[in-house]
Amino acid sequence: MNEWLRDNLACPRDRKALTLNGNHLSCSKNHRYLVVDGIPVMLFDDGSPTHGYITQSLEKVARIEAGEKIENVVDLKENANGKIDDFVKKELPYTCGNLYFSIQDKLTRYPFPELRLPDGGGKRLLDIGCNWGRWTIPAEQKGYRAVGIDPSLNAVLAARRIARQNGVEPLFIVGDARFLPFAEGCFDVAFSYSVIQHLNKVNAKISLGEMSRVVKSEGSVVVQMPNKYGIRCLYHQARMGFREGKEGADVFYWTPHELLETFTEHFGETDLTVDCFFGLNIQRTDVDLMPIGHRMVIRSSEFLRGMSSKFAPLAKVADSLYLTSINRKDKNSPAIPKG
Repeated sequence: MNEWLRDNLACPRDRKALTLNGNHLSCSKNHRYLVVDGIPVMLFDDGSPTHGYITQSLEKVARIEAGEKIENVVDLKENANGKIDDFVKKELPYTCGNLYFSIQDKLTRYPFPELRLPDGGGKRLLDIGCNWGRWTIPAEQKGYRAVGIDPSLNAVLAARRIARQNGVEPLFIVGDARFLPFAEGCFDVAFSYSVIQHLNKVNAKISLGEMSRVVKSEGSVVVQMPNKYGIRCLYHQARMGFREGKEGADVFYWTPHELLETFTEHFGETDLTVDCFFGLNIQRTDVDLMPIGHRMVIRSSEFLRGMSSKFAPLAKVADSLYLTSINRKDKNSPAIPKG
């Protein structure tokens, strides 16, 4: 197992230090976690899984513990000759958004997005909800020492295959955003895209608290969230009768003021900026992959995003927002901005 992980992992139940014994990590209270082909699976059954991935991964671990060979659980071979990993083809619209149903079986390259962060310069970044490494791999390529965490063992194994296929070696572990299995202050940056929005607001705030704990004082937290007043978001809420959906599958909507209030309370100084319009997960880097109609959506979103920097009220109807916070460990946060 990677040396940095061994030194900085902590028990997700009690945050105690862990010892590696064979293919298990354990703490002083004898909480044990299996290491699958070098990847720690830091999940436990707390009785309230937020996603089916958690249950699936725990069941898979139980089968491995019972003697099932890892090779029979998931194909660990790296893809050769630039072939798109089958896992990405399957998961594409669920990790990238509804626009991507149109190209699910037509990918000619991996749809890696633009990471709107400065060059990493060797800073340690945690990508929360990494799935197949869609954001983790660009972070590593941009100079961060990236660590991806996701509750799906299959996704994390795929992420490692795809990272190697693209010539980088970020670290990956299996874990729950509500119980980040790391020592306090071991990251410079926490990043999460299209993940916290799928948690109910209680669990979302628990996850934000965990981000604050594992990010250094004066470190950065960057999270994408949906805007309750966004044009497309209002359409989806109306379709559901403005009722809350199912955690892990549906989106939970927040107002801009509610987001600023919550992030300022958890971290400190927070800026709200526009990610995209007309949906969630609209990425300008993927315009070449899309059919003509979808290209028009992407270009229109980008035009409005550029306009929002000159005309701030546009942010109030953007569908997807970025919250960028400075983590103040002393909790002497500034006054909550109005939004």
